[in-house]
Amino acid sequence: MKHYFSTQKLLLFFVLILSTTIQIIAQDAPIKFGKIDPKELQSKVYEKDSSAEAVVLADFCEASYSYNSSTGSLKINYERIRRIKILKKSGYDYATFTIPMFQSKNKTARDYVDALKGATYNWVDGKMVTEKLNKEGIFDDKKSDNYTVKKVTMSGVKEGSIVEISYRLISDFDSEIRSWEFQEEIPTVWSEYRVQVPNFYQFRMINQGYEPLVINEITQSNFNLGSGESFPGTSYRFAVKDAPAIKEEPFITTIDDYNNKIEFELAATRFPNQMEKYYSITWADFGKTLMEYERVGKQLKSRGFIKDIAENIKKTAKDAPERLAAAYQYIQKTMTWNDDKGFFVTESLKKAHEIKTGNVADINMMLIALLKELEITVDPVVLSTRSHGRVLDSYVLERKFNYVIAQVTIGEQKILLDATEPLLKMGTLPQRCLNGQGRLVNELGGEWVDLKSTDKQSRTVVMSLEMDAEGQMKGEVTISHQGYAAHGERGLIRKDKKDKYLENFKKKRSLWNISKLDLENINDADQPLVTKCEAVISETSNVAGDRIYLKPMLGEGEDENPFKNPTRNFPVDLASPIEEYIIGSYTIPEGYVVEELPKSLKVSLPDDGGKFTFIVSKSEDGKKVGITSKINIKKTVFFTDEYELIKNFFDQIVQKHAEQIVLKKK
Repeated sequence: MKHYFSTQKLLLFFVLILSTTIQIIAQDAPIKFGKIDPKELQSKVYEKDSSAEAVVLADFCEASYSYNSSTGSLKINYERIRRIKILKKSGYDYATFTIPMFQSKNKTARDYVDALKGATYNWVDGKMVTEKLNKEGIFDDKKSDNYTVKKVTMSGVKEGSIVEISYRLISDFDSEIRSWEFQEEIPTVWSEYRVQVPNFYQFRMINQGYEPLVINEITQSNFNLGSGESFPGTSYRFAVKDAPAIKEEPFITTIDDYNNKIEFELAATRFPNQMEKYYSITWADFGKTLMEYERVGKQLKSRGFIKDIAENIKKTAKDAPERLAAAYQYIQKTMTWNDDKGFFVTESLKKAHEIKTGNVADINMMLIALLKELEITVDPVVLSTRSHGRVLDSYVLERKFNYVIAQVTIGEQKILLDATEPLLKMGTLPQRCLNGQGRLVNELGGEWVDLKSTDKQSRTVVMSLEMDAEGQMKGEVTISHQGYAAHGERGLIRKDKKDKYLENFKKKRSLWNISKLDLENINDADQPLVTKCEAVISETSNVAGDRIYLKPMLGEGEDENPFKNPTRNFPVDLASPIEEYIIGSYTIPEGYVVEELPKSLKVSLPDDGGKFTFIVSKSEDGKKVGITSKINIKKTVFFTDEYELIKNFFDQIVQKHAEQIVLKKK
């Protein structure tokens, strides 16, 4: 967004309120390009994290507005210096810096980089050697018509190097202040962001993260916008010190939900001789606004292209549930998702129907249009997928959403639908959608909708095997996937094809000599996906003298705790409940008796959050041993103060699954 005005109007506007501003003394920058501490250059390891492959020594940016007399508009200048210490060869990638640059669709506003310089510093023969940035190390990677990444790669990098970049990014997007991340996947010694905003703009700030701000200052100040006059505004200064590395961990939505960062959102503009304009809207206004968008709500009013389909469904489907199922199946089978997200229809629903492909909005808004034509109560629900991040109900931000589904109401029942997946049963959302709450939108405004599913991540393994005196096992193994587990496996089959899927099945079980292998219910989403195999299994037992030591899980159990870190600063989010059954029946070889069995165990999580049951028994005649392992986790989110509980829960599962059955020769 660009705003145009004259400097004379600016001066007139601020004459009345100039007396209320406070002049502050500018703070020195915490880093100066080229000024390298020899101790940092000679260091071999980062003391606070000896495993770090690189460390951000300092990252500093100052954003300020200036007046462009040639265009009569304001722009934002980002002055940034970034310095990184390379500690290991695996950290060489951090010698490449990236600068995102945007351009508006009508090309009236853009970002460009100025005053770019960089250097690599090495300690050689007791002195610092500097290698300046070469032009060959700079190139633009065009991602789309509106988005380009400038990549800057330093040369002469080796273990112990310090690399540094300095640049100015000039942006015509005067109402969009870039967010700032204080944490990265490598440790950061110092990260600081300063922003100077003239009072033409009113921004709201969103601050998140677990690391404290060592500097958190908001002051009133006077700015010179380059036209010779001084204007009042607000200065922001934020800094984080010694931020640890933040990395992806198992069972998380996205690390961006927990990274330390500051975001700015435009709330209002107050320009001279113009009406004050507010951009902060209520959630009710949000819903009404979306329904007025040409490529959102208005698409649902042009349903002529799908009337014939609706009439055909009415002829064969007697009531609302049957019509709902028929409409869902029609869209699911007719349309192909192109993997693009978003809640804006690409062009029009009619066009998408003609070419039989489209993004999420093309498919699910088409489903909504068809259901409306069938006189079924239905509304769009916009949401943010797990990888896109959470939606904060305290901030009405359109950019936080990237997906749309449908909610159907039949009597007292409410059903959430997503027709993008060809092998997903009706009423089940893809796991990517299970991210807290979505917002139902309609002409009345809308309401919050819980994005939950009754489906589980479920897997059942049944093993019936006979052992010989050499410890080899022979027999049948059946693995059934249900719910989200089945959907995930069917997705792999669809992607890799059946033969490749079965080949990968064998690779994962390299100790199994599989003689027969087959799949059942590949295309029936209402049934479990079943893998059946006959195999000879070796090396899961060890013969030592007159004893055989058998690992009864045969590689199908939990051999590693997914929660390795001693502590965790963000929740464990499983998305859906988890169930795993492993049932084994083993006939022991002639001439052997059971000497020792693992002890049975029952472990429960508090508040009925989950249970692990492990039972081992032998038959009355002593010829068979049976094991039953059952993991049932009902709770889907464990907060930081519950992390130790879920970690210890899996510790006990891994330990029990590793225990052996001991057989002894008579």
